[in-house]
Amino acid sequence: MNPDENVHRRDGRHARGDRSRALVLERSMRIASVEGLEGLTLGRLAADVAVSKGNLVTLFGTKEALQIATLDAAVGVFITHVIAPSEGVVAPLARLRAVNDAFFAYVTSGVFPGGCVLYATANEYRAKPGPLRDHALRYYDMWYAYLLDLVQRARDAGEIAAGADPSTVTFELMAFQQAANTARLLDRGDEAVARAAALTRARLDALATG
Repeated sequence: MNPDENVHRRDGRHARGDRSRALVLERSMRIASVEGLEGLTLGRLAADVAVSKGNLVTLFGTKEALQIATLDAAVGVFITHVIAPSEGVVAPLARLRAVNDAFFAYVTSGVFPGGCVLYATANEYRAKPGPLRDHALRYYDMWYAYLLDLVQRARDAGEIAAGADPSTVTFELMAFQQAANTARLLDRGDEAVARAAALTRARLDALATG
């Protein structure tokens, strides 16, 4: 047997496995945005995406591994839609404005029917100790740290008031985000998201020194 044929066969199996995994995660992220990670089961996804439960076990192993993979994938989508578009913006306040606008656009864009999976998961596991809570908390803290860094750099650059407390400002910004995502999940429409976006802009305008 030609060794190259074995390589091609393995590569083909890996490619099919990657496609199957991507298809499953696309569906699982949509479910998680509305029903939470607890709404995910290997059996349900097998029926939804027409993949055998055995193949899902091969791809993910356990329900918990599927849930963690779903959260990881959702955070990747979050980065693509919320953080990446403003990476070229140098001024910290301008980038802070951009990522906040991008967040609210992301929530209403229909990427996921329930809005932001990161906030939904943090809320879902706030009182459920374990690996999933730890995983969600790590991402939540990373987002907090990202915003906090922008606020601190904007203050240090003289773009916002010197007396502004970065931790308080970051808490306020994330509170608006959380409220908007919850309102959307409760089917309150995009009006509540638009209100949260407007309040965020007003808060940043009030802090700005320019």
